[in-house]
Amino acid sequence: MIRRTLLISVFVFALACVKNKNFVPVYRVPPEFQPYVDTFIKEAANRGHSITITNLIMQYDTTSEDSLCGSCNSVSLNPSIQKIININPNFLCWDNNVELETLIFHELGHCILGRIHTTARLPNGDFKSIMTPHNLMLYSPCIYPIGGQSCDNYFKRTYYLDELFNPDTPVPAWGE
Repeated sequence: MIRRTLLISVFVFALACVKNKNFVPVYRVPPEFQPYVDTFIKEAANRGHSITITNLIMQYDTTSEDSLCGSCNSVSLNPSIQKIININPNFLCWDNNVELETLIFHELGHCILGRIHTTARLPNGDFKSIMTPHNLMLYSPCIYPIGGQSCDNYFKRTYYLDELFNPDTPVPAWGE
């Protein structure tokens, strides 16, 4: 019985891994989200990663809980799975372009990079990664200023983007 169950499990797993030959990826990103996708691709290239995104649907999700700001349907690098990012339009999730950039980068981290959530922290107690599920303050304009805003923490953006594309990024001096 155990042998039979194991054999069936292996067969089902193998089928799940087979590429869908009929899959046709869809790229549909609203114009207001496209600059963030473009910036994500540019930031990846700045770090030596050539990324082309042809399989992505981004959309507003008015049915999600207020506490769920965004979601990706697949934390998988499988190119035969349509990648869908839902963004909650509730202003409590992101009330400016900077927070929206961080939220979209986080969700692209799931859908495009295959990253999962992490609650790891730096030695100083700050979250180690933009992939944290717990702290929306990480998305604050103080970490990601745009348009000439002054902020003492602007330098953190470089680290968080370095870490997004390379989880082995060393702890920065400010994180000690």
